[in-house]
Amino acid sequence: MTLRAALLTFRIHRFETILVIGATVVSVLVSAAVIGWMSSSGFTTCLSEDGPPTFSSLCQGSLGLWVSRIARLSVTIVPVFPFVAGLLLGGPLVARELEGGTARLAWSLGPSRLRWFVQRAVPALALIVVAALVIGFTSDALFRTMHPTINFDQSFIGFRGRGLLVAVEALLIASTAVALGSILGRLVPTFILTLILAAGIGIAVEKVENELLMSEAVVSDNFRWDGTDMYLTSRFRLADGAIVTWEEMLAIHPEYEMQGPPENVANVVLYIPGSRYHDVELREALGLAGLAGIFLAVAGVAVTRRRPR
Repeated sequence: MTLRAALLTFRIHRFETILVIGATVVSVLVSAAVIGWMSSSGFTTCLSEDGPPTFSSLCQGSLGLWVSRIARLSVTIVPVFPFVAGLLLGGPLVARELEGGTARLAWSLGPSRLRWFVQRAVPALALIVVAALVIGFTSDALFRTMHPTINFDQSFIGFRGRGLLVAVEALLIASTAVALGSILGRLVPTFILTLILAAGIGIAVEKVENELLMSEAVVSDNFRWDGTDMYLTSRFRLADGAIVTWEEMLAIHPEYEMQGPPENVANVVLYIPGSRYHDVELREALGLAGLAGIFLAVAGVAVTRRRPR
């Protein structure tokens, strides 16, 4: 892996590289301006969740309202970035050269197809990860500015839309696109199937994660609905202390369907405390990174074994 090979990769994918870097730079500049103005003007005091609302001219002025809207829009679109960056750079990485026939020449001149693949994949994936990390931590800074009284190291507010997970999600999307592009050798099918497969992976990962979290959940009669703790589901606590679903409760006491639960049956919430935020984040990041590694291995095998058209 050389600097010359990296520069060649970025030159081949100049348009996509400029878009990813440009979007990252614009996002950082806008977010920095928003954070700087909120902090220097004292507007963060207007965003405090503690105490009564503030009705000062600063808090109710049109400038402050517009800056708040920009901040909320910025953090809302962050989860879209991994899909855009991953598809833009990951999709064409191999598929374009296979579709255009340039891979045949490169493979005939180069000593190793795998080396050719690594020289293209590593710089592109590194750029995607770095850009997504910058976006993720910028989003984290925005969240902290918008909610100055919340400790975000112990809060699930903005989960999967800030910090490390944004970068790992971008890596997974890009790796999926690279693998499908290496197998299909066509750009449009690669884009379409990547979106479909990414949606399926997202659903599957969330289901597995929820199963793990359910086994670790804390039961509470007085759950905080402020987003700090992660809500999982509601259950019923019977008089003997058993935690059951509505269906399980009816199986034990079918008369409750008509009469409703008695007073000694309480509604409870299963949740994950905000103090476990970084543990959950790291576990999910490692799982997604492992999936990305599998897709990259598939791409490498596809490149070394396929015949260019």
